[in-house]
Amino acid sequence: MILTAAAFLSLGRDAAALTADDVLNRMNAEQQASYIAGVVGGLAYSRFLRDRPDTVGMSCINDWYYGSGTDKWVQIETWFSRHLEQQVEPLLYVLIRRECGE
Repeated sequence: MILTAAAFLSLGRDAAALTADDVLNRMNAEQQASYIAGVVGGLAYSRFLRDRPDTVGMSCINDWYYGSGTDKWVQIETWFSRHLEQQVEPLLYVLIRRECGE
């Protein structure tokens, strides 16, 4: 994820404001997977910090992403393609909230 962020910074892009279009159309598959995994990990950890010592929410988020294989990427790609100008983090949050609540 750091390399991905560095690549966008070198192009004059703000890595904190990557959009769905950036991920879908300006990253290769490895960069996409790395960036999305980083965002999902951050959301899962944030959930743990809020709910601790309960790990149910964090586990749900991790299971949502890692437990579903390629089907999850199709869902993410479809969602992102509908909202190309939106930032990645809130888009993923909406998908995760549907499955794991708030």
